[in-house]
Amino acid sequence: MRRVSNVLGIVSWLVDFVSNQNYTHRLDLVSVNEAKPNPIFMTGLIGLDIAIGSDNFQNRTTINWSKLERNKSEIMQRLGEKYQSVEAFGWAARDSSGHLSPFVFSRRETGEEEVRVKVLYCGVCHSDLHCLKNEWHSSIYPLVPGHEIVGEVTEIGRKVSKFSIGDKIGVGCIVDSCRACESCREDQENYCTKSVATYNGVHYDGTVNYGGYSDHIVVDECYAVKIPHTLPLASAAPLLCAGISMYSPMKYFGLAGQGKHIGIVGLGGLGHIGVRFAKAFGSKVTVVSSTAGKSKDALENFGADGFLVSTNEDQMQAAMGTMDGIIDTVSASHPILPLVGLLKPNGKLVLLGATEKPFDLHAFSLILGRKSIAGSAIGGIKETQEMINFAAEHGIKAEIETISMEYVNTAMDRLAKGDVRYRFVIDIANTLAVPETEAFGLAAKDESGVLSPFRFSRRETGEKDVRLKVLFCGICHTDVCMARNEWGFTTYPLVPGHEIVGVVTEVGAKVIKFKAGDKVGVGYMLSSCRSCDICTDDQENHCPKMIMTSGGKYYDDTMTYGGYSDHLVCEEDYIIRIPENLALDAAAPLLCAGVTVYSPLKYHGLDKPGIHIGVVGLGGLGHVAVKFAKAMGIKVTVISSLESKRDEAINRLGADLFLVSRDPEEMKDAMGTMDSIIDTVSATHPLLPLLGLLKYKGKLIMVGAPDKPLDLPALPLILGKKMLVGSMTGGIKESQEMVDFAGKHNITADIELISADYVNTAMERLEKGDVRYRFVIDVANTLKPTP
Repeated sequence: MRRVSNVLGIVSWLVDFVSNQNYTHRLDLVSVNEAKPNPIFMTGLIGLDIAIGSDNFQNRTTINWSKLERNKSEIMQRLGEKYQSVEAFGWAARDSSGHLSPFVFSRRETGEEEVRVKVLYCGVCHSDLHCLKNEWHSSIYPLVPGHEIVGEVTEIGRKVSKFSIGDKIGVGCIVDSCRACESCREDQENYCTKSVATYNGVHYDGTVNYGGYSDHIVVDECYAVKIPHTLPLASAAPLLCAGISMYSPMKYFGLAGQGKHIGIVGLGGLGHIGVRFAKAFGSKVTVVSSTAGKSKDALENFGADGFLVSTNEDQMQAAMGTMDGIIDTVSASHPILPLVGLLKPNGKLVLLGATEKPFDLHAFSLILGRKSIAGSAIGGIKETQEMINFAAEHGIKAEIETISMEYVNTAMDRLAKGDVRYRFVIDIANTLAVPETEAFGLAAKDESGVLSPFRFSRRETGEKDVRLKVLFCGICHTDVCMARNEWGFTTYPLVPGHEIVGVVTEVGAKVIKFKAGDKVGVGYMLSSCRSCDICTDDQENHCPKMIMTSGGKYYDDTMTYGGYSDHLVCEEDYIIRIPENLALDAAAPLLCAGVTVYSPLKYHGLDKPGIHIGVVGLGGLGHVAVKFAKAMGIKVTVISSLESKRDEAINRLGADLFLVSRDPEEMKDAMGTMDSIIDTVSATHPLLPLLGLLKYKGKLIMVGAPDKPLDLPALPLILGKKMLVGSMTGGIKESQEMVDFAGKHNITADIELISADYVNTAMERLEKGDVRYRFVIDVANTLKPTP
């Protein structure tokens, strides 16, 4: 397992957080200068030895705020040297579609009182399905489900006393709690208001927990249970949730034992285990189900004493008032009045299934018999260990269908339909294969836009795919906007980059255009539908199903990660061949900036000698536009707000004229002289002066996208039959044509080549316009995976 240093962001958050809040969690932070290891700090907040702590969980916090802030940089430096996280692999959902796909992430180091567990099996609970689809409106994506976890201990902290390496243990629904409240003192940590869920919960260090659909997990020894060697591990996994969910209410409500008559509603993942536990307790058991076909299973396979079809009024009437308690496992909406009628006086109806809609409650039915309706959720750790030991003693296990990790999405579909007998269990150890196509890059994790190291995975090379090693990647202003979510649709983590040049390292079996060693490029898109009118017209960039190279969603619901990374996989039809004579670093910006200005020149018929065009802005797009236009034999006037760019435009780039847009006399003299203008400026600016420069029927073509609306005067358009049009990048055919044209005329971008560790500074400079004219990252030589 690789160990990746990623704690600095967490620590920065911690120091900023506690420095500004009256934080009273179980932590005694006295002095960062007198630092020593503190295991309670791990369970209390983050597990980093930067404080003197107390072993009394109930102690009130005392924090030296000023000293903490003064030592922040020292803390960060020491932590970067000493603390790392361990790479993990699993399957995660990225959104409420619930679709699971491979996911590389990290677990924390094993703390002093923690165990690291290699996951062998993980049960699939109906709660997983709810969370994946965000049906409870609390899901945090990416989401790695799984809380019925059975595995083997591979590493233990130095203060662990309960477990040894090689032990088979289980992890259920919770991995931490406050340990100080009444619920925790009564060994009912599951009801602690500060309990931490095994997945989709937030740990005390501020990180999101990932569950058991993964290769390993780290957990405090207090929240793991030992699995007796007599229990089959795969069949034991569902006991960590379904098993304890049935066992706990039987014990708590006094429904376990000789002479008790228990009804169990539903013979599914929970119900069938409930029958086995109840029979082991010596109780009489009647299964209540709406499906008559389950009668044989209930009576013959699980040993139930009776079976009622809930829709059969005669059967239900005959059983009225016969049961001491009923455990209702059904999560679909259903009437409870008939169930209350089955109870004896003082009987209890215990709800385990969380229905989407409220029940219709007839209070009179409870009042007349002093009956009660209660709820129950799993159990505490002590009770869970007791349940597991009881199951081993009585040979109780779940009925399961063991599946591979790749089958999990199908299993979820089947589970939603009730098509499982009775519990799916994923064979993690034998089927969760870490992909060989691990990737490394730089990603923005939030709207700060700051890029930091990020490990992830690329898909395997398909039959029509090409894998390329990224050599260079240009930095586009779009990357800045996306990293900072300025357009409002960024999904994090985001690996930017769509001006990608590299060398082919692998091709699929049916690839015919490329071979290993070819120099190629990838631009703004990775795929499109290929069947719409737009695609058949070779304008895939405008296809409504176009998939962006960075920050898009691929057909398998995985996010697309861009060229600020070591390698890329792309369908061969969306790859551009780079001419041999072009310098690869300076060719990279052509994949976006180049085609963005080339496409409107061609589309609007401006590529002919005698045409006069204006280019507004002499930046990353504008300087390339001048080069292409001059190679086409076009007369070019550069329009800029900066007089200082005049010499650059005329004497080095070859523009014919230069206008200072703020000079009224220069602008007036040029009125009505241009056939078209390409406006590359993304800052807000007036359009009226530019429209005045156009001839009759002239076109003002917008390729820059200001973030605020522009004032558009209608009269200049009307009087001169002028047009204001937009244009973005180009299709694959046109992109290849553009690059070939650039090769023929030796056109490349003027660049500043930077290292990967300079990229955040480059982003800040780009925002200020401090670049001449395009930053390009030397990916191959400077993007180094963290050790």
